[in-house]
Amino acid sequence: MAIDNSAFGTAPEDRDGEGMTAAGTGRAATATAEAGRGRTAPGPTGGVLFGALSEFKKDTLRLLTEMQRRYGGIVRMKMGPYLVHQVTGPEYVKHVLQNNPHNYVRGRFYRGFNLFFGRGMLTTDGAEWRARRAVSQPFFHRQRLRAGGPVITDTVSDLLRSWEEPARTGQPIDITDDLMRLAMGVLGRLLYGVDLRDYADRLLPVVRFSLKAMIITGEIEQMLPRWIPTRYQRQLRRYQNVLNGVMDEIIDLHRAGKGSPDSVVSALLASTNPVTGKPWTQREIRAELKTLFLAGHETTGCALTWTLYAIAQHADVRRNLDEELARVLGGRVPTVADLDNMPYLRQVVDESLRMYPPIWLFPRDAVQDDVIGGYHIPAGSTILVTPYAAHHNDATWENPEAFDPERFCPAHKGRDRYAYFPFGGGARKCIGMDLALLEIQLAVAMICQRYRLSLVASHPVHPAALVSLRPQPKVFMKISPVEQTQPAEELASRS
Repeated sequence: MAIDNSAFGTAPEDRDGEGMTAAGTGRAATATAEAGRGRTAPGPTGGVLFGALSEFKKDTLRLLTEMQRRYGGIVRMKMGPYLVHQVTGPEYVKHVLQNNPHNYVRGRFYRGFNLFFGRGMLTTDGAEWRARRAVSQPFFHRQRLRAGGPVITDTVSDLLRSWEEPARTGQPIDITDDLMRLAMGVLGRLLYGVDLRDYADRLLPVVRFSLKAMIITGEIEQMLPRWIPTRYQRQLRRYQNVLNGVMDEIIDLHRAGKGSPDSVVSALLASTNPVTGKPWTQREIRAELKTLFLAGHETTGCALTWTLYAIAQHADVRRNLDEELARVLGGRVPTVADLDNMPYLRQVVDESLRMYPPIWLFPRDAVQDDVIGGYHIPAGSTILVTPYAAHHNDATWENPEAFDPERFCPAHKGRDRYAYFPFGGGARKCIGMDLALLEIQLAVAMICQRYRLSLVASHPVHPAALVSLRPQPKVFMKISPVEQTQPAEELASRS
């Protein structure tokens, strides 16, 4: 997940609309380094009171990238009253995410997430997290996901049909919400036993509000007590109620025997929480569904939007991709098995995830003192593991601001595992990684065979560091049909 502005503050009573507050930081590390305090990491001094906070609020991505390029793979800085270390060096990232993960837990940053996620898989640690992950994990096994390929292509076909009218008229459209609906449809049909697109008109406004509300910016409206009836508080409560209401409807549908028995909802209803020894409560099930929904569809939708954006900007990439799609597919709907024969498609997706990682930041709090690369990390300080800055590191990537899928061709294999980590790493690696990669590749293949997307020059796009790396303000595209080797209707029907 991600961060924007001064997200290190704590809003009063961080709740998800259900009277639930954030829990503690989890158990202490057992593998914490004990070889002395270590040196102080390099970094800016900033102002006496606010340190780097003012620059962080102005342009988060620029600041973090500049800090990495100026000071290296670990940077120490003050942000308001908090001591922060940015970690981007591959060996340092591995230490935090894989070698010593128990010392680096969800902390002050994730308190804001409780507003909409509640205490689910994303916001918990230790036994509580393991219990939640164990229920959902079977639904993300690779074999099961590959069997769900027809669900993905069928959902993409619905999107293609919805674009027939703008393709006919030439009227530009903002593709972001359409791709979010696509991601909702796939997620709902594969995991929830319902089609979340049926709820999209209610959910999309919630998502847009939550992306900013979960990031504590220090704005007065966020910091005032909840009992003060401001417009912001009324909006917050309304959107929390909408999200909770939709999830309750889905749970109740399954309780009534009208949902799919082969869904994560049914699995939660049928299982016991090993931490409490009791069945999962309505609130606990709701928190898991909110977590899977918000973290699952948002990141995939963003990644697909950025990938289509990059393809539209680079004619040579589009040309190479078209050649591969024509050679392998010849106009037919792709299957999961086809993906192994389309390496350039995967390179395009990987390069998009490098340049525009949807999960652009993994924040952690140190439980105990530690030493990373010889530098002292005090207990209680915040660690910012930053894929965006790492992926734009000119010491690791040649010309990192250029979009070049050839970086990921087989000849360039051998880079450090943690030089590129759009889905994190270690035990907490994103559970939805394989689903996201399947969905993005199949969707890109189908969209590019059917349409050519062109950016509207008068509507520039830039990445915004919200909970995810959102394209802002909108991604307006002109959609043009591509000549088909067989009728479009036949292509859609075969999905």
